[in-house]
Amino acid sequence: MTTDIEAAAQQADAFLAGKKKADDTAFMLGRVLAEMGIRVGDEDSWPQITGRASLSGEPSVFLGTVPLPTAKKLIDALIYAESVKRGAPHVRGCGHDA
Repeated sequence: MTTDIEAAAQQADAFLAGKKKADDTAFMLGRVLAEMGIRVGDEDSWPQITGRASLSGEPSVFLGTVPLPTAKKLIDALIYAESVKRGAPHVRGCGHDA
């Protein structure tokens, strides 16, 4: 049987592990966005990405609000990537680097 102190310590450990995982994910997402020319922390590009965790340790990433031009840039990149993945013939010659 665990004591209240042991249970609290286990919950704290789970939270910290989840927070670290979420922070790592947020960092990697920031690096990917930087490769696309989108700067995290810039009010006009992408103001905030934050790693979070529930008390149970479930990690999550808060993306904040994203300006419309940045959202459009991401949407275009995702559509292009999906088109290339599927081998869409109308994308191959349109001037994008694959």
